[in-house]
Amino acid sequence: MCGRYEAGQKQKIAEAFHVSVTLNDSYFGANVECAPGSIQPVICMKDGERQIIEMRWGFKFPDRLAFNARSDKLTTSPFWKERLTQRCIIPASSMLEWKKTASGPKPKYRLSVKGRHVLGMAGLWGPWKNPKTGQWEDTFAIITDDPNTKMSEIHDRQAVILEPREYAEWLSESERPPLHLLRILQDEDLVIDPIQTEAGGVKTEPPQLGLFS
Repeated sequence: MCGRYEAGQKQKIAEAFHVSVTLNDSYFGANVECAPGSIQPVICMKDGERQIIEMRWGFKFPDRLAFNARSDKLTTSPFWKERLTQRCIIPASSMLEWKKTASGPKPKYRLSVKGRHVLGMAGLWGPWKNPKTGQWEDTFAIITDDPNTKMSEIHDRQAVILEPREYAEWLSESERPPLHLLRILQDEDLVIDPIQTEAGGVKTEPPQLGLFS
């Protein structure tokens, strides 16, 4: 899964995706964690052009927050299948994940891709009604796939990371979704670093899910 991530620097995102970024600086920067239920910058096609706009991370249902979409459910789940024509890319400098443990602390890790300052996570988006306000909002979910060998030591899912040369095809307004782009990141490209406190202890707090502001 993808439980949290860091969007990264505004200028680097603008350069990587060839978009003009005019959003508030509070969305970007080092150590700014993006959590499910929050508003985040997302890249998509609107009005025939590539744009970066604010969207809510996660489709809120009465019993859950659907902030990840499993790649193997995209064509079998009516909910995700309906949104396959509305593809987006979520910019990130890194992903954050907690290692599953039988008991005790859950170590936290920062996941990045070797040689890249900006990642493009594959996603789906669409209008969705905020259950608290009753207003319709643009909402997105991050697509996940099976983990590679390195990631499997931490979690049983990982976000799908697109290659920069694949951005245009994924964002295209074609009715036929390019599902062949949803591939597992190779072990040698994944960098995993433990996140530690200043005192040297590993942070253990898990993400708080299902919150809408």
